[in-house]
Amino acid sequence: MLIIFCYCNTFNIPWHLDDPPNITENYPLLINNLLPETLWSTLFAKPFAEGQLYRPIANLSFALNWYFVQENPFGYHLVNLVIHILTAFFLLKTSLLLLQHSFSERLRTDRDILFIAVFSAILWAINPIQTQAVTYIVQRMASMAAMFFIFATYTYIRARQAGSFRQGLPHYLLTLVFFLLALGCKENAVTLIPSLLLVEVFFLANTTGQPARPWRLTLILANICLLAAALYYIFDQNYLASLFTPIGSRPFSLMERLLTQPSILLFYLSLLLYPSPERLSIDHSFTLSTSLLHPWTTLPAIVAVLAVIVFALWQRKKLPLLSFAILFFFVNHLVESTIIPLEMIFEHRNYLPSFFLFLPLAAGAETLLNRFRQSSRLLYGVTITSLTLLLIMIGLGTYSRNAVWATEESLWADALAKAPDNARPFAKLGEIYGWQKEKSPENLQTAVALLHKALERESPRTSFKPAIVGNIGKVYRNYGMLDEAVVYFNKSLELNPNFINSRLDLAETLALQRKFEQALKEINVVIDKNDQQSRFFNLKGMILLWMGRPDEAVAANQLALHKTLVNKQRYFYNIGVGLTRAGHYDQGMWFLRQALKGTPDDRKILYSLTENRLLAGDADSARKYSRQILDRHSITAVRADLQHLATDYTSVPIDIALISPIMIATAKETVTNLDRKTPPE
Repeated sequence: MLIIFCYCNTFNIPWHLDDPPNITENYPLLINNLLPETLWSTLFAKPFAEGQLYRPIANLSFALNWYFVQENPFGYHLVNLVIHILTAFFLLKTSLLLLQHSFSERLRTDRDILFIAVFSAILWAINPIQTQAVTYIVQRMASMAAMFFIFATYTYIRARQAGSFRQGLPHYLLTLVFFLLALGCKENAVTLIPSLLLVEVFFLANTTGQPARPWRLTLILANICLLAAALYYIFDQNYLASLFTPIGSRPFSLMERLLTQPSILLFYLSLLLYPSPERLSIDHSFTLSTSLLHPWTTLPAIVAVLAVIVFALWQRKKLPLLSFAILFFFVNHLVESTIIPLEMIFEHRNYLPSFFLFLPLAAGAETLLNRFRQSSRLLYGVTITSLTLLLIMIGLGTYSRNAVWATEESLWADALAKAPDNARPFAKLGEIYGWQKEKSPENLQTAVALLHKALERESPRTSFKPAIVGNIGKVYRNYGMLDEAVVYFNKSLELNPNFINSRLDLAETLALQRKFEQALKEINVVIDKNDQQSRFFNLKGMILLWMGRPDEAVAANQLALHKTLVNKQRYFYNIGVGLTRAGHYDQGMWFLRQALKGTPDDRKILYSLTENRLLAGDADSARKYSRQILDRHSITAVRADLQHLATDYTSVPIDIALISPIMIATAKETVTNLDRKTPPE
């Protein structure tokens, strides 16, 4: 109930940041059936690289969400919350098993052990820092990976408790299955291997089940293999070559990242232990460490982290819970907080590493309660009251932090207040004012001003500035200021000629200006740089249709169809129009009718079917489609279409001059029939 209260205000929170490209705009996940081949294709849904295997279990869950609720975020938040509750429940059960095996806890009663497990699980579950992994929909990848991770840990301990290997075999198999599922959600779950070794060393050495030595040796061997694989990955990615120079689009070298991470890890610990919502943000500002002495906190942070780890190793027998919690935290930050060139800092990265961080705190609270229960009723009451108030304050902090996620504007305004030196809050607010808010001169001015301010701030990628300049162009395009938009798209490409997004936007804008030759040239450059995305070929096909080159358009759209794995029908319409314009009327009609099955009320498809039948000399079928349009849509809507579709360069062309006479005749017939049916007064 505590968890539900803390997250009860999240169910209608909208999509944020990486949600759209990973889910709502990730076409392989937008499924409309549960056929095996459709579900299989969702496993290969890497954004902007359709066809590559990418976090398949998490993506499959997003696809199933889409099938049942489409874009409604309620269903996604509900699933995320269920995952969080299950994770907390199995964290509690796993903690119980660990405490039962802990040498230092054997003098405690079952009631004491239950209190420690429950209290620590609650402290973890309602900590405000977890909101980024639970409320931020796409971070289901992190929370689901953590869920399967704790499932695997639990089943491994249960397997080790069995009297023999044969008796424990079902749980060992479940451990393997859960491990693979966790990896299928997010790659950082690979740290289960060293984590289980920690569990063996700290808690299972003297288990009454199977001998510990063979399993410890097995896990040591597994960790050696993991280390070898990690070294191979580092050399294969050529990371060492970028040890002292910026890598990829990151504005830092790997050495700078390694020097900065100790400070960030200590900051993470401070957030977990003092989780004030005022300290949390989707975008933190953190000074980059360029040497051991700059900033001055770099070397002390490195020394502090090493000292904490050495302390944990030194005190592993005297303080096993504290030592285990510390080592587990750092081991599970190895993937995201070391050499891999990810962004410097994100709160959701603590979801899994913080699993057992509150065990020693809960054990300390239980020790105080036991001591005061016998010595001072007053102090015992004060301690109980204090712990209760602590849970209430933490829970309210989580509820308060979730309220910040209520809208994109509130989230990024909060980030701007906390990280005014970062470019991303300015850029995101600029996008909100530029093409989400109502169009007005004031909003246009605000959007452009915010985006210009973003250019003056620190960026998470070297490609961020070209993207911001391109977004200024998109704002102008949204306001119909196409000449200004083209200027900024070109400026973006001057900063980075390989920035595909701005070149694609430039091609689309040139098409809107009817500069089709230039648009075709730009989209061809895009395809030369990346020929794996179907949307590029789709745009090329549309441009070719407006240029009166239908055969080439059909070829381009067929390539778009070939390069997409699911929802292929989204390209049927353009192919149908191309075939019609090329004189292949029956084939064109087939594709248009297939497209209509997905959206039976789509007027554009019905107009194109009318056009197809008129060109084929089938006037009766053309009238049938025109009647279908007027049966389902108002004459006012049809009149507006006939006035603007001839110059709607955002879609494929429709021959308005050809279809207008039959549409007008059908409209008159419809009005006449209505007059006849209307009884006299």
